[in-house]
Amino acid sequence: CCFCWEGKSPPILAVVWSSCQVQAELHRFAFVFQDPDFRYTMQKRFPSVLEVYYKSNEWSGIHGIRENDQMTWLSSKN
Repeated sequence: CCFCWEGKSPPILAVVWSSCQVQAELHRFAFVFQDPDFRYTMQKRFPSVLEVYYKSNEWSGIHGIRENDQMTWLSSKN
């Protein structure tokens, strides 16, 4: 492989850094998708990405986000 620690365990700093990067991305994903206005923009520009968001929440047992968004968007148009 291309890493210097082939056959050995990776340095703890590399493991910690990777873990921090994963946590940062998860936090960013959760933070960004809490905003209904952002989800509305995603629905207009990238509906497939928003569909994945809705499905993943439904699979994890969180229901009603899609319906709440649709009601919010319909009421804001009136």
